[in-house]
Amino acid sequence: MNYKALIASYEVDVQFPDVSGMEHLDMLMTRSEIAQNELHLSDEERERVLKADRIFLQHAKEFYASIRRVADLSNWRRDERVPPTHWWWYLDVIVQIPAHLSKSAAPESSSNRHRNPEAKAVPRK
Repeated sequence: MNYKALIASYEVDVQFPDVSGMEHLDMLMTRSEIAQNELHLSDEERERVLKADRIFLQHAKEFYASIRRVADLSNWRRDERVPPTHWWWYLDVIVQIPAHLSKSAAPESSSNRHRNPEAKAVPRK
């Protein structure tokens, strides 16, 4: 599947938090495939992913409730060696973050950070 089709699939998937946990695991795998192709995405495609990510986060508790019926995300991350940059695999952690904090930690488009002269760079250690 090409990355354009992956994005379209992810955009649809995040709209349906009431489907089975197995389908949500597929959605997480799709999101990881998108991340693997991130360097090839256009600004418009990155914005589409960002918008879908925001919807995903709005429904994080629902997604997690379905997934935990069929899988343990902590074990899944360990077994599949999921990198920490793939934050969507951390629903079990995300749902524990108070709502007011999770809104400020929502994903930001890298293209927006580069275009916004007011954005502050985070120093690297």
